[in-house]
Order: sequence, then structure tokens, then C-alpha cells
Amino acid sequence: MAVVHAIVADLMFGSKVAATARAHGVDYRGARSLAGLRAASGDPALVVIDLEAELPDGDPIEAVAESVRRRPSATVVAFAGHLLTDRLEAARRAGAHEVLSRGGFSGRLESMMAGVAGVADSGEERPPGED
Repeated sequence: MAVVHAIVADLMFGSKVAATARAHGVDYRGARSLAGLRAASGDPALVVIDLEAELPDGDPIEAVAESVRRRPSATVVAFAGHLLTDRLEAARRAGAHEVLSRGGFSGRLESMMAGVAGVADSGEERPPGED
């Protein structure tokens, strides 16, 4: 079973991400801190970071950089409101494989989770088209 690790600030939006993952047979593991993200079990195919999250032990940009470094086989996707251009650019510089506005992420959520589920079935390292 494919695994997704995520930090999503908004509880309602996080519930949507989790439900979409589960609908595709993907094991969703949410965290509220860097320590929680580090402790999440499984080898994720996808790591999702909400750049608007207020973490008690770090910054979402740090979570992006650390995820890229610690989870080399995972696709790291960062998202934030479209007006937060500094945050979005910082995530690109930190190495996120994909940086999206919140609306863009929401619009791609179904296809992303379907891709992650497909990776688990095919044995590929990254979701197709996620580079």
C-alpha cells in the first residue's frame, strides 16, 4: 500500500486530503510538527507540506528541505495561498518537486492520489508526471 506523509494546517482541508488518499487506497499519515513528520512510519511515495502551517518546532520550508533530504524516493509537494509568493519561491529553493497554489493543489488532489496508488501497484519510485 502506498503511503503519504503530510502536514496540512487547516483541519477541514486536511480531512479532505486524508479522505481522498484513503479513497484511492493510500495510507495517509498526517503530522502537526516536524517531529511528527520525522516519526511518521512507512516509506512515503508522496510528502505534502502546507506552507501556511504554524509548526511548534520549525518552519514548513524546513519541512520541505528535510523531506527532500530524508525521503529521496518521495515526491515532495508544497502548497500555499497564491498570494504567498515568497513562501512558494522558498519551497522551490528548498527543493520541492512541485510547488502549487492551494487551489492548484486542490484541483490536482484526485490525480495525485491516483498516481500515488498507481505507483504502489507498479513499483515505480515517483508518481507518473510528478517531476
